[in-house]
Amino acid sequence: MSRVLFASDLHHCHMFWHGVESDDRMERLVKAIKDEYEREPYDLFLMLGDYSLDFWAWSTKGCYVNEGKSYTEAFVSKIVPHIPCPSYMIAGNHEQYGHDKWKEITGCERRTAIAYRDALFILLDNYGGDLDPTEHSDGTYTPTDIAYVKEQMATHPDAKHVFLCAHEFDMRFEGEDFKALLREEDRIVALLAGHTHLSAIVPLGEECGGKLLLRTGQFSYSGNIKESRWGWRELRFDDDGKVSTAYITPSSDVVIDNEPSHAERGEQDAAVLVEGRE
Repeated sequence: MSRVLFASDLHHCHMFWHGVESDDRMERLVKAIKDEYEREPYDLFLMLGDYSLDFWAWSTKGCYVNEGKSYTEAFVSKIVPHIPCPSYMIAGNHEQYGHDKWKEITGCERRTAIAYRDALFILLDNYGGDLDPTEHSDGTYTPTDIAYVKEQMATHPDAKHVFLCAHEFDMRFEGEDFKALLREEDRIVALLAGHTHLSAIVPLGEECGGKLLLRTGQFSYSGNIKESRWGWRELRFDDDGKVSTAYITPSSDVVIDNEPSHAERGEQDAAVLVEGRE
């Protein structure tokens, strides 16, 4: 048995959410991911964007355009070294750095593919429009690069299970060709994305071949913090071929509706994605 964890919307920034200041929240994040590893080791920690509010169109605006300050850079220097396994970062809509700057800050490309056991994770850049903006930005969605997906699947023909991963899959802006890809490619098991700050398993319907979109929650703020507390999504690969998922919420103390709220570690939104061998 082995595990891969997916986290998104971690938002190291100037904001104060659910009664916790950002530096304190990042310390709690580090402790939580270390505690989870000690409880049951995992092999990969894949992060699907929004480590900051560096580019932001609202309220106090993004700190990178305002001040040249990069919370993404701070996240890489302060948080990433504590992740107890190999990790990878793709950008969200609040990290509109161009390709060169993104790689300089993170050491990662804005998109990549990672082979793991008999699976393939294709990490996409679905906020790759209008990079390096000189004005405040909320990010520009760019539809899934289908040619890149097909290229990576062809490069890894032995990958039985393919997972498409992005900061977001906004089906309002995806065309029929993407839906046809999901219908026709049986190797594509599911999609994983963050952006909504919620945990959920979303059926995409028959037009998308009955595939599921697995939401990866948040470790920052949520409009429904009672149901989507801080956490991350797990993919579990059993030795008999079974692949399953759940949203894991570590033990946490936050403020909800002006009242302290404690929760012990829990799991929710679980599903079997691939049945194991009998």
